[in-house]
Amino acid sequence: MKKSIFLLIVFVIFSTFLAGCDSETSNADIPTLKVGYIFTNHQTPLMVAASKGEDLKEEGVYLKEVTSRERYVLMEEDNPLANIELIVTSNGSEAMTMMSQGHIDIGLASGAAFLSSLDQGANIKMLCPVHTEGIGLVMDKDAKEEDWDDFEKLAMKSEEPIKVGFHSPTSAPLILFESALTEVGLSYTKDPDELNADILLVDLRGTSNFLSALTSGQVDAWVGPSPWPELAVTEGVGKIILDMREMSPYGQWFEFPCCVAGATEKSLDENKKEVEAFLQVLTAGANYANEHSQEAAEITSEFTGVSVEAAKMSSIKYTTEPTDQWINNFEIIYNTLQNTGSFDNDFAHKSFEDIFDIIFDIDPIANVLE
Repeated sequence: MKKSIFLLIVFVIFSTFLAGCDSETSNADIPTLKVGYIFTNHQTPLMVAASKGEDLKEEGVYLKEVTSRERYVLMEEDNPLANIELIVTSNGSEAMTMMSQGHIDIGLASGAAFLSSLDQGANIKMLCPVHTEGIGLVMDKDAKEEDWDDFEKLAMKSEEPIKVGFHSPTSAPLILFESALTEVGLSYTKDPDELNADILLVDLRGTSNFLSALTSGQVDAWVGPSPWPELAVTEGVGKIILDMREMSPYGQWFEFPCCVAGATEKSLDENKKEVEAFLQVLTAGANYANEHSQEAAEITSEFTGVSVEAAKMSSIKYTTEPTDQWINNFEIIYNTLQNTGSFDNDFAHKSFEDIFDIIFDIDPIANVLE
């Protein structure tokens, strides 16, 4: 009898212990938001918000860590608002697929990836930028060219096209580079048989081929997103001859879009308050990253494996504010994708003005920033 009572007491204590542990790691009475992100310094604001945690409490909301880099509780002062599950995606395409299938509620990915998915009928909205800029034109470390003027002269004088690599046909760096070439009157082609063009654009099929393409001589230069220009320098392979925000006409290419934050329409309908609070955390992370660039570089390095030295060199501007210039530059991306036949459905013939309310919901971030 005593043994039975003893076992019963042990069982009750053990059950209570388990219940206590569970209450610390999850909150059944609040919604769960699954957030997809990519291991890149384009998404440092989320990494900073997760790493700094309660240090950002003075911002009104913060992420309380449950399991490092995986599970958090979105807190408003001392009140839990939502469980946050961080899910790593390999690229924007995978993030869009997972959002369309309902496996992710909030996704961080390129604006071009969102546009492509929206054209296919995905029930998602873009909410705000995560960063802008951070795009570089890179040449071999021993190249004589030092800046855009030198590159332009090289392209004009060369008897054959200058080979410039890119990592994706729908990438922001390529779209920006093509716009810049058009602006200065340099011709370009993707056809290797078109020998009269100034520039031959070469699809390197992924960022992982950037460095080897330079060392092998496959290309004379490439245009790519941070951290690859910085890695080319730190690895002793190449040199950055242009931060592309500095291209002529000066100021036109500031705040050029790349990665954005978006959400499923279902999550916006059911948990708009919580999504808005998450954007507030993302904003706090962006501001902290800009104000503490050394620490942000260290956090980025810990998350992504990129060297601290390369992360420190980044020219990325972290922001969640959809300014007029950001929206105007987003229209350039949209028009370029449309003109190159990248859309299959309604976006193939609709103007940017016509689809603006289909692709964006900027009310939540407007509430955060007011």
